[in-house]
Amino acid sequence: MLVFYYSFRLRICERYVVLGLLADVGIVSLGAGVCRKCRTLSTNPGTCSKISFMNKVNDLSKSNPLVVRTLKKFGLNEKEIKVYVVAIKNDGLNPTEISKLTGIPRSSIYDVLMNLSLKGLVELEQSDGITKYQTLVRAKNPSLLRKITREKQKDLVKLEVDIVEILPWLRGIFHDKKNDVDFQFFPGIDGLIQIYNDKELYAVDLDQYAWDNLVPTDVFGQKVLNKIVTSDNRVRRHRKSIDRELVCLNDWAKHVISYQWNRDPEYLIKTEIRYIDNPVFDMRLRISIKDRYVRIASADENEVWGMKICSDALATSLKSIFLLNWALAKPVTERMVRLWGKNKYLEVQNKRIFG
Repeated sequence: MLVFYYSFRLRICERYVVLGLLADVGIVSLGAGVCRKCRTLSTNPGTCSKISFMNKVNDLSKSNPLVVRTLKKFGLNEKEIKVYVVAIKNDGLNPTEISKLTGIPRSSIYDVLMNLSLKGLVELEQSDGITKYQTLVRAKNPSLLRKITREKQKDLVKLEVDIVEILPWLRGIFHDKKNDVDFQFFPGIDGLIQIYNDKELYAVDLDQYAWDNLVPTDVFGQKVLNKIVTSDNRVRRHRKSIDRELVCLNDWAKHVISYQWNRDPEYLIKTEIRYIDNPVFDMRLRISIKDRYVRIASADENEVWGMKICSDALATSLKSIFLLNWALAKPVTERMVRLWGKNKYLEVQNKRIFG
């Protein structure tokens, strides 16, 4: 009968307990490292799969930022992400072990686990009641993430249907006493002048967009109209903003533009004028948009009136239509105005004034 005698030698390093086994018959050396943190046996005491994995988990935002970003969108915070990933990797850990592996204080770990359980991602197997530290944590199949997401989508669609049902009632209450829209109507020539002389028009240095029918002189009288244009030109000199105007390039438009330009060459400096050469474009009103305000002036035969509307929706909608027209239009330049020749009306007027 052959009897073996064994001697054991234990060597404790920083993280590993190294076990050496020597047999008297021959020499059998079994070197194995038992990690003091995660308690796993390794034939290479210098390495530990769990420790290596946890280094990655603790620096997950760098090693796998997509995981962190996606799980945050799902609704997990950083602590929950760490615990969840550890639970997937290691089945049946208790809270104390998870706390040590993740570095999350034991006082917080139970709240994190409860949140993950309520979100349906882990199961908590309760202990026998002797001590709460015996609770085991088991992660559910990660494919559950997609299932939960799809269920949320269905719930959101149902919620949207319900919200659409109640919105009319809620908006009715909201708009009952709150209205940011204001309409002001000004009849007659006085109302028209009030629109053109609106002091708020140049109170803010913002671009203005206008379809202009170039109001006839006989509505205001030449002196009043010239005073308005001169005042506008004076204000425009000190502004950074630009006025953009779209006109129908008919004989009347040529007359008005050449008259004002010959009277004051600065007329085309701070005002960009473009024209649409198409008979379909028939503008009978002046419609200007500036900031939240839309000003409409009508001097068409028997329709003489002005209107001022404060409305974000109307101003934004009309501005978008204007810019589409503007992109199709052609510019009126000083060279073009010169080619139209001298304004005969202005020549006669100057002779009467200056003799």
